[in-house]
Amino acid sequence: MLPKEHAWLINHTEIEQKYAGEYIAILDESLVAHGRDLKQVFQEAKKHGANPYIHKVPRSDKDLVV
Repeated sequence: MLPKEHAWLINHTEIEQKYAGEYIAILDESLVAHGRDLKQVFQEAKKHGANPYIHKVPRSDKDLVV
């Protein structure tokens, strides 16, 4: 089963375009931090709660190979 934050991300496709190439942190179905530096994103997200869901948004100029 997917975490609720991942399900939220799937339903908000605009995030993929707006934050392409960045790390994003989601807590309780809200984007709480973003940026290119994973450590900074994680530290900022921890201010909002204990276990942020961190996701690296692929750059839009790269093809996704599955």
